[in-house]
Amino acid sequence: MNIIAQIFTTAKEVLTKRNYLLGFFIFIPVIFFIFVLIPVLTIPANTISFQLSIFTIRDYTLISTLSIIASFFIVLQVYTYKITRGTKERAKVLGQGAVGGYGGLVAAVFGTAACASCLAALFGFLGLGTVFFLIRYQWLIVSGAILLILISIYFTSRKCASCITDSKKEN
Repeated sequence: MNIIAQIFTTAKEVLTKRNYLLGFFIFIPVIFFIFVLIPVLTIPANTISFQLSIFTIRDYTLISTLSIIASFFIVLQVYTYKITRGTKERAKVLGQGAVGGYGGLVAAVFGTAACASCLAALFGFLGLGTVFFLIRYQWLIVSGAILLILISIYFTSRKCASCITDSKKEN
């Protein structure tokens, strides 16, 4: 099965369940808010309204895309955790998805900072050169973050599909 078909098949399996669909829609604004709130909390005198006013359409697009993908990743991890309950596969399944996915979420935080002052306040420990690098290559960093999360979703969905098949055989 190809990669995209595998992800959509698993998404259909997971999101047809009411609790997971509800969780998916709850996590989207929560994650979006976290991406907005990080620079607000780290920059003195910054407010949510000011932070939202300096975002461009591109920033809103990036943050929205990352929020949707990250929300699905979290819901898929919870679903996989529950269906592998009591099996030896649990640690392997969660380990495969978690490394890339959480790495992608961290990279997303780096990439969603919208302005130089946000990045300087957030990542002052990295040095000025690194901050300018992050600003210049923000799209690449966010693209990499999206790619990492999608790879994690793929591997988790692939393993999840085999767990679903195994559990149906047992019933």
